Amino acid sequence: MIHCIKNLKIRLKLYILIGVALLGMLIISGMSFFLMGRMNDVTSDIATSWLPSVDAARELSTTISNVRLNELEYITAGSDSEEETSLRFLQNEIERMDALLAAYGDMIDEEERNFYNNASNLWTQYQAAEEEMMAFAEQGRPESARAILDGECAALFSSLNSAFDDIIAYNTKGSDDAAAESASLYRTAILTMAAVVIAIILVGVFFSFVIIRLIKIPISEIQNAAIKMAEGDLNVKISYTSKDELGVLAVQVGRLIHKLQLIIEDENQFLAKMAEGDFTVDSACEEVYTGGFYPLLVSFRGIADKLNDTMLQISQSSAQVAGGADQVSNGSQALAQGATEQASSVQELAATIDVISNKVNQNADSARQASKAADAVSVKMNVSKEKMQQMTHAMGDISSCSSEISKIMKIIEDIAFQTNILALNAAVEAARAGAAGKGFAVVADEVRNLANKSTEASENIAALIANSLQAIENGTQIADDTAQSLIQAVSDVNEMAGIIEQISEASSDQADSIAQLTVGIDQISNVVQTNSATAEESAAASEELSSQSQLMKNLVERFQLKSAPSKCSR
Repeated sequence: MIHCIKNLKIRLKLYILIGVALLGMLIISGMSFFLMGRMNDVTSDIATSWLPSVDAARELSTTISNVRLNELEYITAGSDSEEETSLRFLQNEIERMDALLAAYGDMIDEEERNFYNNASNLWTQYQAAEEEMMAFAEQGRPESARAILDGECAALFSSLNSAFDDIIAYNTKGSDDAAAESASLYRTAILTMAAVVIAIILVGVFFSFVIIRLIKIPISEIQNAAIKMAEGDLNVKISYTSKDELGVLAVQVGRLIHKLQLIIEDENQFLAKMAEGDFTVDSACEEVYTGGFYPLLVSFRGIADKLNDTMLQISQSSAQVAGGADQVSNGSQALAQGATEQASSVQELAATIDVISNKVNQNADSARQASKAADAVSVKMNVSKEKMQQMTHAMGDISSCSSEISKIMKIIEDIAFQTNILALNAAVEAARAGAAGKGFAVVADEVRNLANKSTEASENIAALIANSLQAIENGTQIADDTAQSLIQAVSDVNEMAGIIEQISEASSDQADSIAQLTVGIDQISNVVQTNSATAEESAAASEELSSQSQLMKNLVERFQLKSAPSKCSR
């Protein structure tokens, strides 16, 4: 079986492992559902059958006791009200007894039917004896009724209690048996589940060990081979064989190692020939350079061809260098004579540039002073602009206050008008009053005169405020126009300052450029003087170059070169 698993794909191996785990979980789940269903049936039987019967029997026993107690109170009642109360309670308990017996009969099975029938017959007999007892009590014969209560009814009461006790004992025993069965099912479930879990764990561990081992061994072998390859050791053998992915990987890694061995050996031979000066060398096993290895072969061929072409060019250039060296010697002598003439011209040019430099420096200083003056004017104009803006804001505040005063004057006019109306009404009332209202009429006239004067004063004030508002608006307009003019003036001054600053910077840059030009002219003078001396040295060096080029040509002839430059194609 292990051999069969070994040749399976890794995916199928993992599927087997997952399938074993899922099968175990399915078995555990099925057994759990079955055993929990059994336990649920037993528990439901206790809750729906046994315990309700025990509760019903206990309620029946309590109710029959209440019946006897109410019967005794009815017989021994000392007044009609107590007799009626006892009779009402007795009837309620009898009805409750009948209802409990009916409910108990609906919930029992055939095995418990005998207990129900016995209790029902005893209750019927008790009701008959109770009716006879109640008849004696109603006839005014309490002794006879008490005799029946203590005699026949007492015996039937004892029998009923015994029947109810039998019901309780029967259902209690059934409940205990069901509980014992439930406990037994629980223990069985625990043991069975433990056995199944252990078996599944053992099977899972077995399959896991086998599959992990079948995967780990080849991976370890391939990993060790890769580590040795990374360290440069290509003498590696992989012995793992299989039909799965790891077996295919092992074969391909073996092929890779063999191909690397061939390529490295071929490259060693290639480089060894090139080290001996043989640039006609080529690969002995071109067929192994496949895929990503082929550019390596192309690169080695390219290196050989490039070196071959370079050596050919060096050989050709050495002859040309020898001829050029003679020409350099002649040119160097002519250069020395021309350099002397250039030196005198450069000195005259340097003196002229010094004069220009002084003039430019004076212009730069004047431009800087003009720039500073323009900056001062710009600052003062900005301050004037701010003051004008503050004055504009103040004029706006005065206009707002004047508007508020106009509103107040309107209120005063309204008050004067109302006062005038009031004075008129007072004069009318004084006229109606006759002689008694004369004094009041005088007051009304004075009030009306005061109202008229107030109206005239408010109108005069309103006219003055209107004139003030118009003057303020004119002043505000003039201030705004002045502020705009100042803003434009500030803008023009700033623009002028910028232009002057640009002129100052340009003058400074010109001064710096001329200074650099002066330095350059001095350097040119030094270079020209140096060129004169260098030209003489170049003449001597050209002769030495001629001899060295001949030596280089002799060295190149030692290499084995191809007759013409070649191009490496892929």
